[in-house]
Amino acid sequence: MSYRLKPRGSVASEVRRIVDKQLALAIGELRTIGDRRSDGRIHAARRHVKKVRAILRLVQPALGDTYYAVNRRLGRANRMLGPIADGRAVVDTTAQLGGTTRARPAHRALHLLQAALVQRAEGIDRRAEHDRVLPIVAGLLRRERRRLNDWTLNARGFDAVGPGLENSVRCARKAMQRALRHPAAHTYHVWRRRLKDLWFQVRLLEARCGDALMSDQCRLEALDDCLGEYHNVVLLEEILITEALVPRPQTAGCLRVLRRYQAELRGGAASLGHQALAEKPAHFVRRIKRLWHTPRAAAAVRAKESRWRSAA
Repeated sequence: MSYRLKPRGSVASEVRRIVDKQLALAIGELRTIGDRRSDGRIHAARRHVKKVRAILRLVQPALGDTYYAVNRRLGRANRMLGPIADGRAVVDTTAQLGGTTRARPAHRALHLLQAALVQRAEGIDRRAEHDRVLPIVAGLLRRERRRLNDWTLNARGFDAVGPGLENSVRCARKAMQRALRHPAAHTYHVWRRRLKDLWFQVRLLEARCGDALMSDQCRLEALDDCLGEYHNVVLLEEILITEALVPRPQTAGCLRVLRRYQAELRGGAASLGHQALAEKPAHFVRRIKRLWHTPRAAAAVRAKESRWRSAA
């Protein structure tokens, strides 16, 4: 229940409780740097901060001007941690690429690239340790925890989250349409950010809706996984082109594998996106509002989904 609005209690108090918990978890992950396990913890810390920013966007209309300063400071904290997390992510994506091709030269090129990326990630870690990135970010997050008592919402109940939720659905749908019309690194990155906000927000509302949003969560999570992998592939392509980590023939071979994988991911994201974001914003919010604190309605939705799965 650490990232769910409990069925009982005011939305304002629950929001403060969850934000405090997520910030505490993020601070707890920022201990060491320089090995695979610690890089995983930094990725987890960034995820906790992203959850807080998703809550901020959910309650933005009710939170008022407080939103802008808090969101800006948390964005700065995540950007400071970004190079560390991304350095390890592209190593893992390179390992994934090996399963997308059977060509032996491509496998050799990818193996060479992976070794170079590991060294690159170690260099990023050393620079971050020298610059004391983790203590600085932890200090930023501790100050945000102390400011939580200043948060006030000017709406109650579903009115505190409904407008923000509708805006998140609208932004995610618009970002998807823009990315599919104009496929580029930037448009897909924006789509991923908007989609992640919505996914976290649906998770947040689950308990208030009688656990009837699981199918929504699953569709959004699958799409987030696909867009996250696409983001890592884009980062890897940029590194290959700009940093010359391996000789040119191997770089060309890696890029061919990478671009085939990109095309597969774009196709998968389009299919998943049309499923996850088919519902119009106003209709989506009305459905959530009907489920809000209505166990009978939630039970009916679960029964309907169960019958649908059985028939399929």
